[in-house]
Amino acid sequence: MIGTNWRAYGLAQARGALPSGPLTLMVHMVSVWVPFTSESKEAIAHYPEIMKEIRLGLQEVGRKLKAFLNRRSRIADAEKKKAYIRKYLPHIGIALREILRLGAADEARVVRILTEMLEKSRSID
Repeated sequence: MIGTNWRAYGLAQARGALPSGPLTLMVHMVSVWVPFTSESKEAIAHYPEIMKEIRLGLQEVGRKLKAFLNRRSRIADAEKKKAYIRKYLPHIGIALREILRLGAADEARVVRILTEMLEKSRSID
């Protein structure tokens, strides 16, 4: 439905157009009496009750889509931060060795412990 503001659900949409991106939404209507617009059964009649239910269904799908996209974005951000921290763990080990006057074995152990802590840190669900 062009009248729906899909930007509110996390999709790109130009004014007065359908949302852009790899997305397909399908509406399936099941009833013993489906009011078609013609004998060929190509389109459903525009009754207010039917249009309202389709709109509400699309809004529900939009909310679930937004939650999915937000979750995926948070997970990607968390992984990006972990990769950044992982990159500097050896430098942290060197700095701790110099500050605390540790040996090379202790430095390696500290880096291993910090790496394990980073990997055990809970990802955003």
